[in-house]
Amino acid sequence: MTAPIDPRDLAAEEASQRAVDAEKEEPREGIKEGLHFDLPNDDYHSLTDWYSSTQLKRALPEQYKEGGSQEALDFGKLFHGIVLEPDNLDEFVVADPFEIGVKKDGSRATNPTNTDAWRDFVAETEAAGRTIISPEWWERAHLMRDAVMAHGEARELVFSDDGQSEVSAFAADGAGIKHKARFDRLYSDRAVSVDLKSTFSQPGEHHLTKAVIKYGYELSAAHYLTVAQLLDLKVYDFTLVFVEKAEPYRVTVADLDALLIRRGRDLREKAMDRLLGNAEPYDGATGRLYLTCPNWALPDDLDMEIH
Repeated sequence: MTAPIDPRDLAAEEASQRAVDAEKEEPREGIKEGLHFDLPNDDYHSLTDWYSSTQLKRALPEQYKEGGSQEALDFGKLFHGIVLEPDNLDEFVVADPFEIGVKKDGSRATNPTNTDAWRDFVAETEAAGRTIISPEWWERAHLMRDAVMAHGEARELVFSDDGQSEVSAFAADGAGIKHKARFDRLYSDRAVSVDLKSTFSQPGEHHLTKAVIKYGYELSAAHYLTVAQLLDLKVYDFTLVFVEKAEPYRVTVADLDALLIRRGRDLREKAMDRLLGNAEPYDGATGRLYLTCPNWALPDDLDMEIH
């Protein structure tokens, strides 16, 4: 297992070097169409004038609940980093509050996150642009990675030599509308894109299909395939690698069928219409909705009459 980063190794010279590097970095506003293999994740997300699958989902509030806990986002980012970019983990600091958040006399605190020592540590870490994670998270993410390596199908997809991880793609369509996607895995000789997902969903077709629809993975698939098509990439299929976030860390490789992809394309088209101002921002934004009672909510006596 890779050794965790020492949380106390936050020297001032490192923060200074990061500032220097940031000044040297070329601006990304004028990024060109095509594939980019070395674009940092934060830079990719900062380019908001290119439509992403996340922006598309935000345009469909009837389908998807916006947001999600920062904790879930941070863990997903850590897991992706450990699996797909193990050489780029400097942004994470593994820290145990009970070791850092001690009292002024150096003794153990009952509530370490309420101490000045911990607050100072958090402030220094965030000022350096880094993310604090717990030792438990660090270990869990590595155990999940180990589970991927132990699964023959998943290992071959995620760790094969013919693939590239975290590939950013930018493409404009015929109308000049700009789209982007960040592929977890692309290959030199395979017509598939692979997306890595950490999940609390139970295994099996029923539960994972519900997860796909709940979180809009079919819309993401349709969007990624559209971007690939715009760039003339020979990518026609979309495969998900699910990894459970709790023991025993089950791994499932799942392909989306043509109907799910079609559903994703329909949702993507609806979202684009809204983003471009060609449709109402949500159902009922103007006029009135007519709400009908669904079968499962019918009064008992009426339900008996219908059946």
